[in-house]
Amino acid sequence: MAAPLRILIHTVDAEGIAAKVAERHPDAGITTCNSFAGLPEAAKCDPHVVFSDLFESKRYPREALMSQPSLGFIHVSGAGINHLAPWDTDKIQVCNAGGVQDEGLAQFAIARLIAMNCNFFLYHDQQKRHEWKAHDVPHSTGGSLTVVGLGRIGQACARVAHALGMTVYGVRARPAPWEHVETVVPPARMHEVLAQSDYVIVITPLTEETSGMIDDAAFAAMKPGVMFHDMSRGGVVDENALMSALKSGQVRAASRDVFTQEPLPDDSPLWDLENLFITPHNAGMITGEDYDRLSTEVFLDNLDRFVRGEPLVNVTDPVRGY
Repeated sequence: MAAPLRILIHTVDAEGIAAKVAERHPDAGITTCNSFAGLPEAAKCDPHVVFSDLFESKRYPREALMSQPSLGFIHVSGAGINHLAPWDTDKIQVCNAGGVQDEGLAQFAIARLIAMNCNFFLYHDQQKRHEWKAHDVPHSTGGSLTVVGLGRIGQACARVAHALGMTVYGVRARPAPWEHVETVVPPARMHEVLAQSDYVIVITPLTEETSGMIDDAAFAAMKPGVMFHDMSRGGVVDENALMSALKSGQVRAASRDVFTQEPLPDDSPLWDLENLFITPHNAGMITGEDYDRLSTEVFLDNLDRFVRGEPLVNVTDPVRGY
C-alpha cells in the first residue's frame, strides 16, 4: 500500500475508533464523520479505506463513497451490506463484521419465539391491567423450526434451537449439509419445510432474489398457528401478506425487528396488531460495548491485511447480499 494511507471513519463514535486506528497506523491520514449529512463533504478526502456504520434510520448516502477513485476497502460494522450495493468488485472490497453478532442474534431470535409461545407478552399486558388470568404455557422443546437464510447467523440459530430439542430445517441458496440441521433446501423448495415447522426465523439478506420471498403463498404453506420472527431486512417479508396471516390466525404471533420503512411510520397499521411484537431494528445491538469492540477488532485486523496486500476476511458479494 502506497503511503500515505487515507482512512475515513464514518460512525457515531468516529473519534474513538480513529484513535485506535492511529495507534496501529500513526502515519495514516484519518478523517472522521459522525452523521449521514456530513458524509459527502468528509468523503472528499478520497479515502483508500472506509469504516461504515448504518447508524441513522434513513437512506445511506452511498454515492458519496462510491464516487471516490482511490477507494479500495469498506468495512461495514454490522452484517448487512445491501445499503452499499452495487459496487465494482474488481475495485472495491466490502467486508462486514460477520461472526460478531451471530450468538447474540440467535439468542434474541429464539428468546422472542419462546416468549410468544409461552404468552409472556400477554401476561405482561395483564399485569399492567392488574388482571389475574391463567393461560396455557406450551413447551417450546420438541418443536420444529425453519431458518430461512442459513448463513452464519442462521447457523447460530440452528445451534441454539437444536440445544432446546428442536428439529431444524434450513433454506439456503446453495444447499449443503450443516450440523444441527435436519434438511437444507433451496428457496424453490422452501414451502416444503415451512409446512413442517412450528416456528420460522427469517434472516436472509435483501437481494433481487429474496425481495418479497415471504409472501401470501409462503404464509399459506406454513403450519396453522406458526410462530414467526423476522430479523432479515425490510422487503424480504411482504408486510401486507404478514398482516393478513396474523389477522386470520394462520400466524399465531410474529416478532419483527426490520421493516420496509424505518423508522416505522406512526400511522402504520402494523403498530395496532395485537399479535405482532415490534423492536426498532436493534437485535444486532444487544451486545453493546462488546459488539463495538469486537467489530472494531475485525476492522483493524482487515486494515492490517489491506496494508500488507493480503487477502481480507468477511469479503461480501453485492449480488448475493452477503
